[in-house]
Amino acid sequence: MDTILKNAIASIQLGVEDFQSGDERRSLSAVRNLTAGILLLFKEKLRQLSPAGSDEVLIKKNIRPTPSAGGGVTFQGEGKKTVDVQEIKERFQSLGVEADFGRVDEVIRLRNDIEHYRTGATAETIKVALAKSFVVIRDFIAAELNEDPADLLGEPTWGTLLEENDVYERELAACRAALDEVDWDSAALQQIAHHIRCQHCGSDLVRPTDPQVEHHYQLELRCSSCGQESLFDDVIEAAVGNFYEWETYVAMTDGGDRPTATCHECGRETFLIDEGKCVACKGELEFTECAICGEGLGPDDQDNNGLCGYHAWQAQKDD
Repeated sequence: MDTILKNAIASIQLGVEDFQSGDERRSLSAVRNLTAGILLLFKEKLRQLSPAGSDEVLIKKNIRPTPSAGGGVTFQGEGKKTVDVQEIKERFQSLGVEADFGRVDEVIRLRNDIEHYRTGATAETIKVALAKSFVVIRDFIAAELNEDPADLLGEPTWGTLLEENDVYERELAACRAALDEVDWDSAALQQIAHHIRCQHCGSDLVRPTDPQVEHHYQLELRCSSCGQESLFDDVIEAAVGNFYEWETYVAMTDGGDRPTATCHECGRETFLIDEGKCVACKGELEFTECAICGEGLGPDDQDNNGLCGYHAWQAQKDD
């Protein structure tokens, strides 16, 4: 077994032992160890995909092109620094490697909060976050490393993962079913609803106190993890951001149109470009194309009285 994989398994086993202890201080240690274990599993996959003789190029932050004997170019890993989380995401996307980064990101955010002494997470919140990490570990080992999780992790660790995952998945399924009872009035919003998180503890184990409301913005959502309630208006913007996180990142880094915009009526980043309306306040575009050139108009153009930015500027200049 390669050193990276050995270290990954050791970190996961230690994390599970910390988790089982019942000591709140060791729960924080469990978050650190399980996060480290997940990232090491990801790096092991990149190591396996690295060409022979490349000094494990795919896990190295710095890559150096070198001429090959046949007159072409090969790429070598350089230095000891390895890829960070964002670089792992980008390389996985390029290589077609699947991982549930939605759940990974939540665990990493919790770890970062812990390390900066600013987490308000309860023991129950930490338990939910760890249950999510167990899902990622199980799926990645089986689907991407092509290993048997029980054999790789050992029976005690694997047994804990199965037990905790089963409890979490049952509660999550019940919460999602309750959310699906709401008349969301939009296919996109129904999907976004599954990304709603408790504003108090960040858990995704939230369900409407009454799904049969007349308008979705009247919803109140109760958290199964911390027991507190959130209003729809307080959680929808973050849910939209989570749902479109990758598309927004690609638009910002590679160019292209963002999937969302700031709503001209409520001021939230909840206007869906494809749907032409805001999922928070239901605001729609009064003007959809420039009266002069026919260019499509978005929320930012609504104060231009039916003109695009250029022709609105021209009109002001002529005045």
